[in-house]
Amino acid sequence: MSHQPSYVVSVAAGAGSAIAHGVDLLLEAMTAAGVSVKRAETPLGDRIQRPAADHPTLVVIGERASTPAIAELEQQEWLLYNNGEPGVNGYYVAVLPGRIVVVTGGDDNGVLYGCQELARAVAEHGEIPLDLEHGETPDLALRGPAIGLQLTEVEAPRQVYEYPITPERFGWFYDRDHWLEVLETLLEQRANALYLWSGHPFSSFVALPDFPEALEVTEEELARNRETLAWLTEEASRRGVRVFLKFYNIHIPLPFSQHHDIPLRQPKPTELVSRYTQAAIAAFVADFPQVGLYVCLGEVLQGDLYGAEWFTETILPGIEAGVARAGVTDVPPVLLRAHALDPKPVIDATGDRYPALHTEAKYNGESLTTWNPRGKWQELHQYLASLGGIHVINIHILSDLEPFRYGSVTFIRRSVQAIRHRLKSHGLHLYPMFYWEWPVSPDVAEPRLRQLDRDWLWFAAWHRYAWKSDRDPAAEQHYWTQRLAEQFGSEEAGAAALATYEAMGQVAPRLLRRLGITEGNRQTFSLGMTLSQLTNPHRHRAWDDLWESHAPAGERLEEFVAREVAGEPHIGETPLDVIEEGRAFSQKALTAVEQGREVVTENSQEYGRLATDARAIALIAEFYDLRVRAAVEILYAREQQTGDYAAITPRLRAAIALVEQSIEVYRGLADLTEGTYLYANSMRTPQRKVPYPNGKDFGHWQQVLPMYEAELANLRANTETLERGELPGPVAERTLQPEPFRGIDLTVHSEGAEAFEVREGAELFPDATSPITRLAVELTGLTGVRFNKSVATEGQSELEFELPVDGHLLVGYFKEKHPRWLQVPDLETNTHADDRGGLAPVLVGAISAEWHPIVDVHAFRYEAGRHTFAPGSGAYVVLGAVAADQEFTGRSVLMADAENDTFDWLYEEPR
Repeated sequence: MSHQPSYVVSVAAGAGSAIAHGVDLLLEAMTAAGVSVKRAETPLGDRIQRPAADHPTLVVIGERASTPAIAELEQQEWLLYNNGEPGVNGYYVAVLPGRIVVVTGGDDNGVLYGCQELARAVAEHGEIPLDLEHGETPDLALRGPAIGLQLTEVEAPRQVYEYPITPERFGWFYDRDHWLEVLETLLEQRANALYLWSGHPFSSFVALPDFPEALEVTEEELARNRETLAWLTEEASRRGVRVFLKFYNIHIPLPFSQHHDIPLRQPKPTELVSRYTQAAIAAFVADFPQVGLYVCLGEVLQGDLYGAEWFTETILPGIEAGVARAGVTDVPPVLLRAHALDPKPVIDATGDRYPALHTEAKYNGESLTTWNPRGKWQELHQYLASLGGIHVINIHILSDLEPFRYGSVTFIRRSVQAIRHRLKSHGLHLYPMFYWEWPVSPDVAEPRLRQLDRDWLWFAAWHRYAWKSDRDPAAEQHYWTQRLAEQFGSEEAGAAALATYEAMGQVAPRLLRRLGITEGNRQTFSLGMTLSQLTNPHRHRAWDDLWESHAPAGERLEEFVAREVAGEPHIGETPLDVIEEGRAFSQKALTAVEQGREVVTENSQEYGRLATDARAIALIAEFYDLRVRAAVEILYAREQQTGDYAAITPRLRAAIALVEQSIEVYRGLADLTEGTYLYANSMRTPQRKVPYPNGKDFGHWQQVLPMYEAELANLRANTETLERGELPGPVAERTLQPEPFRGIDLTVHSEGAEAFEVREGAELFPDATSPITRLAVELTGLTGVRFNKSVATEGQSELEFELPVDGHLLVGYFKEKHPRWLQVPDLETNTHADDRGGLAPVLVGAISAEWHPIVDVHAFRYEAGRHTFAPGSGAYVVLGAVAADQEFTGRSVLMADAENDTFDWLYEEPR
């Protein structure tokens, strides 16, 4: 005669919404399993008595530290924690002697997860197993995804990140069914954080009596935004998820900027902007004290100069005022982003003032390149993790993985192990695969595919290993095979899909880290790279963190060829290693995906898309293989030439043959992706620079193909010129005298700035011996501006200037990476860096001066009128202003002989 189990569930008094939701999950599971269960009519008392033989089994639920009955069970040694006491978000579920079941945790989230675990056991066994005893505490304390309230294209006159929250822009933000699905997914994966990213969200959520001009939405939209955020925050809390709101500094609303006639970009604090920002934060925190704040002090704000001041004198006072008005005791957590600034001065200035200050920094920059980050990035993470708060690692943008699916669970597991064990970090912040266009994917499909569906494996794997990273590899292969078998209908199909994902996921990370220009989002890696970018990466401002921190030790292409020519042994990972490995992994993926086709019985269309991704990635790997081998031939020619260019044409002919093959492969890639992807990059803005500038104009393989074809035509034509015994125009013109730039009037209004004539013998600094010993002809006779070097090296030297007509301000940057010198702005740390141009030098090695580094010249566009040039700390020199239509060649002034030839003229149109 079978016994029908029965239970009574008793919940501790004062249980929060997360515990209440966990209890609901458990009761639903028990009811669905057909067991007899009821909830106790009164809260759990301070003592627990063993149920009588004819009474139901007692299920006790409560947070460990605040539940006296559970504390008594511990004191009586009735409840023992065999695998450790539950910590933050940890749970423990045990069936005790005497028919008592305990569900407890280190906090409310832990109890929620304990209820979830018990519900799973009931669903599997039809009752609570008599021998159940299990507990876990997650490895990482914060775990969750970012969702951007941002779009793929800039809305002029607003700038990047600046999108008021309205139904027209973000219809999904108001879709509660969508949010519930997201939140249920996060609970299923035991993620506990949701990061909403925006440039300046406050003007969409609060109205300020003192600053009515700051509101960027209508009154109706404001009310709807506030209602939606309040609902989302409450529903997230029920599922153990903390909502964080991300904002940049100093960003201000467009109508506020226009009303006060001040620039939309604010590089340093002002009294007006500080009052407004403090009021906005205070109002938001007062109304939404449960929402965490996520602060980026860098980019527009010159964080190393003003970050500590802005954080301690504007942001924190705003938060503290909001907390006081809200009357809460638990302050909202604040996540300080270590981006585009040194966080240490900010943290030192804050001290013990704010009890819930945490930190965040990127993992592999804005790509995924290695599970072994090293160098200064490892040191940064370890330092931030040592400060006592939660340090969160940001898996950011994934510009090398776009737009394809990614599911190398082994790569992900190893990455989280590195995050935990070597970087010593405590949190995961996960970007979606196609961040800028949430919630849809870039696949050609009608209706559009959702990232939540297409990329489920991406989210599930990162969150699984954020919970526990040290899992048995063989068991994990079985686990993911079963998950994919559920998707595609058979275990064989699941195994084939997993093998495909695992192999595909190795290709782009290996290739980018050894060959790429940057790990940032200015490069769309799947679109390829030009020959110039491969053979002369310095011209394109290659970002050394890519190979010094986000790659194993190894060699770049130029170093590889130089060692080959010199007969020296190679060190670490080489470019030929990664192209061979890329081809091998991509072929392995193709083999696996084809083996699974015949055993797919469910979701065959999605499996077909996975197969198409595998094919596209294989073509990309083949394209890079051929291009790199061509680049090696060109670099050999460059290393070996001594002025007799005709002697190196056999090498160039070998390169041409390889480039021709690469173009055929790319043509196949363009044809394949024309029917499968709308575009390759989710950030379709001018910040995209590699392989070609502007992510909208060059966002698809079809758009890029003609550029590669033109590059090949130029390479052929210039090689034919050499074969005729002639020199191409750029080589022949080295001996020609360049023309001086056409200067325009430059009026200086800054105190401490001194105008001077740019000429040989002139001093670059009034207070330091710095006579010009060599000067580009283009600069001779212009009116420059110089500052005292002693002042500039201590802080910022601003230039207030005026132009009578549109033109370019010429700024000289000293070529040495040291804080004493102003550094050229870069898109890796400042998305606004190219707003006025100026990233690429217009003259390389333009000035030599005694006792000083060589000077490169950059040109920044300015309209007629009065302006402020506030570039940040470090010494620099202004070398004049020139006409708006002045042509710049990027000439290397020091490249006066063949020895310094970059060979970039090979890829340029003959003249």
